[in-house]
Amino acid sequence: MRRATVLVLSSGIPAATIAALAERFDLLGPGDPDEIDALVAAHGARIRGIATTGKARLDRALLGRLPALELLACYSAGLDKIDTEALAERGIPLTNSSAALADEVADLAIALMIMARRRLVAADAHVRGGAWAKAAFPLGRSVTGLRIGLLGLGHIGSAIARRAEAMGMHPRYCTRRPVAGCAYPYHGDARALAADSDVFVIACPGGPANRGLVDRSVIAALGPEATLVNIARGEIVDDPALIEALASGQLGSAGLDVFADEPNVPLALRQLDNVVLAPHLGSATVETRHAMGESVVRALERLIVPG
Repeated sequence: MRRATVLVLSSGIPAATIAALAERFDLLGPGDPDEIDALVAAHGARIRGIATTGKARLDRALLGRLPALELLACYSAGLDKIDTEALAERGIPLTNSSAALADEVADLAIALMIMARRRLVAADAHVRGGAWAKAAFPLGRSVTGLRIGLLGLGHIGSAIARRAEAMGMHPRYCTRRPVAGCAYPYHGDARALAADSDVFVIACPGGPANRGLVDRSVIAALGPEATLVNIARGEIVDDPALIEALASGQLGSAGLDVFADEPNVPLALRQLDNVVLAPHLGSATVETRHAMGESVVRALERLIVPG
């Protein structure tokens, strides 16, 4: 077979995946931005595929230096640093691993919801610190029978909805347009969804289009007994408004896996006891990271030409 040239644009793809790619392709990278620039300068005319974690910027200018590019495979679900419009203009397919990681991220979303509403982090500290011998732990909040609003209903949002239904919850959703064949109640904007939700889960893409989408008015529409869960991107939420609502009791609780300035999390947020915080663990299991790597390899195998 003729070996295609593939550029690994960013570090973070597992070694096993890199090894599998190296068996099939002439592999360039990964490297820092200067190294990538040099590789593109020397080999850009023959690069037919790109593998990326989605953390390195792939803009129109860089794409313009890759005239032979046929396919881009993203190891993560996040595409916010990729100029998808420029790719579409050239008809270059873009794949990501959202299907491979959907179940894992959905599991974490459900866990964060339950942990936040039952205050399980504080309950753990109550036991470890010996307070249980002195007083019972305060009552938490149930999830059964609640309305769960999904801001985004792609692979991940749909997987969350299925789990929520199995728990006796009632999904509703907000996307740019109604999803064909979906029976869940639909809302055309985030504020309307929040007003119709007891639990509000952010499962939409990040990037400039959705930055600050969950603003003060959306958070206020949730109410003092509601829970906000974010397993998407930190910049989607107005952090000061979220912190103020949690601190004042305007919002009941939150479960957060992502933050606007990771790994730097605001001190005010870390000091609140009605928030569960996780260090961006959505897809972070051995099994799912392996599946994500396999999805990149399978996508790029389209470039293999027999002979």
